[in-house]
Amino acid sequence: MEISLTSFADPQLTIHGQLLSIEGRYAEAALDGETLLAQGALVEFQTAKTLYLGQIESGWTEAGAHRIRVLIEHSVDLERAAAIRRLWNTDSPV
Repeated sequence: MEISLTSFADPQLTIHGQLLSIEGRYAEAALDGETLLAQGALVEFQTAKTLYLGQIESGWTEAGAHRIRVLIEHSVDLERAAAIRRLWNTDSPV
């Protein structure tokens, strides 16, 4: 599954990659390109349905690809968030 990942230290930098797995509070991804992110970096990544916020626990190179393991601290279901936003934006009387 494709993802886009952004570091809170450099929000202008977006790294694309593939989400390899999510198990419990951990995610593993293979990142495109040469950019390496440090252990402990706070990151945000997104799939088509969910936004995740977390911290890089480890990173390594395997078969020429940069891989990371992220401890997920928070996640947001984007469809639910959009539904809540629509409810807030309605002009119904209280």
